[in-house]
Amino acid sequence: MSQHSLLPSTITYQLTRRKNHPRLVADVLLLMFSYVLAAGLTQRALQEVDVLIISGMGMGWYFSSRLSDLYNEFRTVTFIDELLALLPNLLIQFLVLVVSLFFLKDYDYTRSFTLAYVAVLAATVTLKMYGTRKLMMFWNAKGVNQRNLVIVGEMNQVDGFRSLVQRNPQFGYTILGTWGYKESGRKTPPLHETIDFLNETSMGKVIDELVIAPSQFEESYVKSIISWADRKGILVRFTPGFFQFSASRYSLELFGNYPLITVRSTPLEMDSWWMLKRAFDLIFSALFLVLVASWLFPLIALAIALDSKGPVFFIQDRWGQRGRNIAVWKFRTMYYKASTVREDGGFNQTTQDDPRITKVGRFLRKTNLDELPQFINVLLGSMSVVGPRPHAVKHSLETLPQIENYMIRHRLKPGITGWAQVNGFRGETQEIGLMRKRVDYDIWYIENWSLLLDFQIVLRTAYNMVKGDPQAF
Repeated sequence: MSQHSLLPSTITYQLTRRKNHPRLVADVLLLMFSYVLAAGLTQRALQEVDVLIISGMGMGWYFSSRLSDLYNEFRTVTFIDELLALLPNLLIQFLVLVVSLFFLKDYDYTRSFTLAYVAVLAATVTLKMYGTRKLMMFWNAKGVNQRNLVIVGEMNQVDGFRSLVQRNPQFGYTILGTWGYKESGRKTPPLHETIDFLNETSMGKVIDELVIAPSQFEESYVKSIISWADRKGILVRFTPGFFQFSASRYSLELFGNYPLITVRSTPLEMDSWWMLKRAFDLIFSALFLVLVASWLFPLIALAIALDSKGPVFFIQDRWGQRGRNIAVWKFRTMYYKASTVREDGGFNQTTQDDPRITKVGRFLRKTNLDELPQFINVLLGSMSVVGPRPHAVKHSLETLPQIENYMIRHRLKPGITGWAQVNGFRGETQEIGLMRKRVDYDIWYIENWSLLLDFQIVLRTAYNMVKGDPQAF
């Protein structure tokens, strides 16, 4: 199974990223409406100072929406992505309101009013987003608000791009024409033939956007077509050999005046999403340690102590983010001082019916309870609740030369559970093919992270703990 077959391709061609100011104005009006409605629901009397609070919250919404790209063109973006972009803005609203009421010493109905405001705002903005999306996509599919598109470049690239647009009429693009060349044996693309096609296509027709899709970046070819389009006032976009790389996501950003393409981009490179994931980790781990670990850990510790001699916890050095060593906490499941080194000096992985595992340890491994102390790692910041599972240092050193893209999985903090684990790739990996598949799943998770995906993985992990995992031993 290749990396790209794990799930349907998530490559998104965002042909437009224009700001949509009417949507911002509409949301600010909804913000004001939500504030007044929340005050009415909680019987909180409005005062003159509330005008200042609403103004401050409107400014907070403006800046947070810019940081989260909430109002970028959404015709090629999924609704889930829109909702995820909304979450940081709601969090900022909550914080701004709490701080404002604190400094104004307005303690009347503070808790109920704040919760009511955020709930009403979330509901109204979500309904507005959904309705706007459905309306715009209905118009686009009916031919309203269409943009005329022409695609030129290497034939396979052109066919793939054309197929994508044709399968998604809601994107709002009409293809005026396509022209592709076969790359076999060519040193340079056929520029004159491309220009002749463009001249013919543009006669009597308005081209809004031109997509150049060569398989490799040919500077002279792209530069000449851009010059032709500039003379016509046509917007140009191009895919400079993206698909020659084995990655499923890319992002484009400005570094000063230089546009840079990031290969294997991840949403967590944005501070807003990283902070949201970290907040989830802190809240989840703190609640678990207080509500569950406070009574469960002593019971497990007692069972381990009665079963065999030795310490309750097992602390092992593993590779964390960027390959740095971290000390990972686990409940001890093997007999004290059991060796992790084979006779040939290699890393001795745990196997089914491993004689090193104690009776209690076998139960802990089967139910994944041995991993629970890693919530301490999460709270301290060396791990995340969800992420690629960390491997022992010696295991990682042995695997690194055998899998070319192994280190990509270390771009994020390791997790207590992960996408590979809930898809059955856990436990012993003596076969290098199984390890490659595990790495493929880890890379897919890194490139396609979302908070919703983290929740899904947590729920599937909990289900597997109850059901029992045949690979857990």
